[in-house]
Amino acid sequence: MTTPSKPIEAGHAVADEAVDITIDEVTGGALGKKGIGWAIFEWARNPYYNLIVIAIFAPYFATHVVGDPVKGQALAGRVIFFAGLIMVVLAPILGSVIDKAGRKKPFIVLVLGLLGLCAAGLWFVAPDNPAAIPLGVGLLVTAYCCYTVSELLHNSMLPGAGAPKSVPMISGLGLALGNLAALLLSVTIFVVADGELFGLDEVMVGRLVGPLCAVWLALFIIPFFVFMPDVFRAGQTWKDALSKLARLTDQERSAAGGIWPVGFLVTKPFLSIRKKVREFPNVMMYLFARMIWSDALAVTFAIGSVYVSGVLGWSLAELALNSVIVGTFAVLGGFLGGVLDQRLGPKRALTLELSMMIVIFIGQLSITSDSLFYGLIPNVNLHDGSVFNTLSDIVYIGLTMIGALMIVACISSSRYMLVHIAPPKRIGEFFGFYAMVGSVTVWLGPGLVDIATTLSGSQRIGMTPIAGLFLLGLILLQFVKADKTPAYAQ
Repeated sequence: MTTPSKPIEAGHAVADEAVDITIDEVTGGALGKKGIGWAIFEWARNPYYNLIVIAIFAPYFATHVVGDPVKGQALAGRVIFFAGLIMVVLAPILGSVIDKAGRKKPFIVLVLGLLGLCAAGLWFVAPDNPAAIPLGVGLLVTAYCCYTVSELLHNSMLPGAGAPKSVPMISGLGLALGNLAALLLSVTIFVVADGELFGLDEVMVGRLVGPLCAVWLALFIIPFFVFMPDVFRAGQTWKDALSKLARLTDQERSAAGGIWPVGFLVTKPFLSIRKKVREFPNVMMYLFARMIWSDALAVTFAIGSVYVSGVLGWSLAELALNSVIVGTFAVLGGFLGGVLDQRLGPKRALTLELSMMIVIFIGQLSITSDSLFYGLIPNVNLHDGSVFNTLSDIVYIGLTMIGALMIVACISSSRYMLVHIAPPKRIGEFFGFYAMVGSVTVWLGPGLVDIATTLSGSQRIGMTPIAGLFLLGLILLQFVKADKTPAYAQ
């Protein structure tokens, strides 16, 4: 690789200049301009996921639009199922070309713009709109795909955000800022939802959260484009990369058989998996393990609030306050992930985080509005306040605090683990696989929850398959090798 004409120093944003740089030439700490620029992307974007997919809009959609928590939980699983099928096709194609393509920022503008429009459009998903359910599903599926694509592009820029030793903390800083932003917005929503200060009912608050996230994204994504350089290989473009992907070798034409070449464009990245398994068995084993537990995480995020609003009967104000509490610990979880990665290494950190999540999840499933720990302790009222007034509420919140720490730390460690073990010059390609394996079976967890919930008519039974996915991911992780010295430093 060639040395750039203007080396990237901390805070030197490259707007129109092609930069071709090796990992060891990247400088800057976690609090340098590049590090903050990369991390602030999640401050701008992550509130969409935290407030719409997880905390506020999803339970509003299930309770007020669908009108049935059980059917709403099943439908929430279906949304991720459809989005996952779409990303199964798109993610590997993008991952195959991202290291060979040009500027990422214009593409990021496109997908974030569409994400913002979808978020704003959720205002029209109202109970009195006869088309509310299909409109809501369409907007949520499209936004989920845009969110995933933007994550793929953003993650592929992580090695260029700072010096190698700073990468774990930059990764954790991004998650911390993302959750801090969601925390601030959750406080705002709680103030609005709890009381008559603004004269807004639950339906109005549920509808407003989408436009609020859209405005937040538009305002705060600007520093990312200013401070984070668009690092890519000189002379390469998206058109050339896609054209190269579409060209078939004689061997590939033979393998394609009667498949139309454009159809083979879709299947080509999947055929390359076998080659990657032979060349990089350790990295691919990790991605397979991560595929399993990320599926469990996706379901936990997307359906958790729908579940608790149905099982414990939480109001929108309680859900907003829960988001505030969870957001506080999630911010700490981002820093915790970076610390654990540096002190224990990413594999041991992930083992600890996944083990804790299994214990916490089993504990949460043991809690109902009648009892705790599978009937061992009866539920009782603790006070006459308007929020969290039972023992079940308090214990569930306590488990959720620890769970938020572990989940966000796990996301940070998962991302850094790939940077730790993957070849640095092909990191964009492997982040493509990272996104793909996060999508290949994303239908599995939601599908299992959908089936289990529908057949049993019980939200608790419907959520039980998630524990098995966490456990399977943890077992597979133990077969992954992670040297003490990361790949980019060897």
